[in-house]
Amino acid sequence: VSVRGVHKFFGNLHVLRGIDLDIAPGEVCVILGPSGSGKSTLLRCLARVLGARSGVVELDGVELGTMNQKALARRLGLLAQSSVAPGDMFVEDLVARGRYPYQSVLHQWSAQDDEAVARAMKDAGVADLVGRRVGELSGGQRQRVWIAMSLAQATDILLLDEPTTYLDLNHQLEVLRLAQRLHRDGVTVVAVLHDLHLAFRYATHLVFMKDGEVVAQGAPRDVVTAELIERVFSVPCRIIDDPETESPLVIPTR
Repeated sequence: VSVRGVHKFFGNLHVLRGIDLDIAPGEVCVILGPSGSGKSTLLRCLARVLGARSGVVELDGVELGTMNQKALARRLGLLAQSSVAPGDMFVEDLVARGRYPYQSVLHQWSAQDDEAVARAMKDAGVADLVGRRVGELSGGQRQRVWIAMSLAQATDILLLDEPTTYLDLNHQLEVLRLAQRLHRDGVTVVAVLHDLHLAFRYATHLVFMKDGEVVAQGAPRDVVTAELIERVFSVPCRIIDDPETESPLVIPTR
């Protein structure tokens, strides 16, 4: 994915300011920054949910705006921050919506689609929710069902906007371990996260944003410094090595 000179406005509010970004195939790329820095807006521009005022977003050298919607959906999936489904819908029916890009007059629902749905539910840890209605689920369960729907889409690139929202620590770790497994299988994962420690532990590439601009990017051990964290988040800190993974660990100072 390549982003060149992207500007985005909401009315007079200049949300993205000339974003330049390259996301290499197979990365686990995490976008970080304070609230209002443009992280989710950038992710939605990457998915063509939002159009930019100027600049281009390309996938394998092809501008997203020129791609057929279903063709794009077979390459790129998005889990939005505030997804809503009818409360009386069965869990397995919601996950099955991820197979929509593969349906056509010539290709109706098949055993391959059943297998993709079952595999996605297993990977997202919601196989035990078959037969339950979405409205009966907790916030964390619903979030994992939406993740399963995104997995069922079986795309090369998966965009996740705050995928660990509503999840307890155990399920947050499960989601990020799943991102690691997808990474090993060659899937490019781009996620917006707020937890710096989890981002530093699981990301292969970090993008720091502030005030609609990319201020730093790179591998965690190459880019994370106390000066950068204070610049982006206004938090004085020390950076030490995580004793488990040797990834950067932020210790706020008094």
